[in-house]
Amino acid sequence: MLPFLLGERLVARVDLKSDRAASRLLAPASYVEAGADPGAVADALAVELWTMAEWLGLDSVFVERRNGFARKLASAVRARESRR
Repeated sequence: MLPFLLGERLVARVDLKSDRAASRLLAPASYVEAGADPGAVADALAVELWTMAEWLGLDSVFVERRNGFARKLASAVRARESRR
């Protein structure tokens, strides 16, 4: 699990994998930390996931929707994709 900092605060953890055959960045698990705003964290993390995907030369980002935060993150990732 990789920590995600927003400012100087740990706000989420995310597991990431690269599926090079499908050219996509996968987030099979993601969790928001207690006390963090899930919507704000999802929006900020979506930006960073797309940045990482681009840096790795991948074409898409896929988030597994295993919990409430993961569903928010998946939605934020899709919204960010439409603005690319």
